[in-house]
Amino acid sequence: LGPDVAEFLSGKGYFVVGFDSKEYLSSFTKGGTTLGMADVPGDFAALIDYASTGASEPPVLIGVSEGAALAVLAATGDATRSKVAGVLSLGLPDRAELGWRFRDSVIYVTKGVPKEPLFSTAEIIGKVAPLPVVAIHSTRDEFVSVDEVKRIMSRALEPKQLWLIDADNHRFSGKEQDLDTKLLDAMAWIKAHGR
Repeated sequence: LGPDVAEFLSGKGYFVVGFDSKEYLSSFTKGGTTLGMADVPGDFAALIDYASTGASEPPVLIGVSEGAALAVLAATGDATRSKVAGVLSLGLPDRAELGWRFRDSVIYVTKGVPKEPLFSTAEIIGKVAPLPVVAIHSTRDEFVSVDEVKRIMSRALEPKQLWLIDADNHRFSGKEQDLDTKLLDAMAWIKAHGR
């Protein structure tokens, strides 16, 4: 879904910097070593600096699933938070990994959580304020229930929005046009409520 979102927004004139969260995590996963929560904001700051070059407005952190959780974590850092306009998440989970190994791919079958160090987006999302946060979520997401994303977003501080799309799965299958409309609405809402 991430590449589809990037392609759509790029086609609407947005400068998009793509980032593969599984590759990011796996590149720091060696033996018993993984990323720590404190590492993510600094790493994302380098991407933000690149995305901001020549821009007239600060970028928006957008993520899908694990990438959504990493975007929330990145926006909790003081230096990172001061450089972005807001956070837009799709399929935002509560528990997200700080490492990734090939064996973790079993979660695509089990719909479970990999055996890696985890962090909770519900526990940290309140630290994103005063940045605006938008979560777009499928009503039949097979990985993250509507109740879970509602619980996470209840912990976010204003300004915040949770928008549900009546779609078949985590990829918003069958409702791609609705997702595209909501993506543009979210970008406009963040711009209106951000710095």
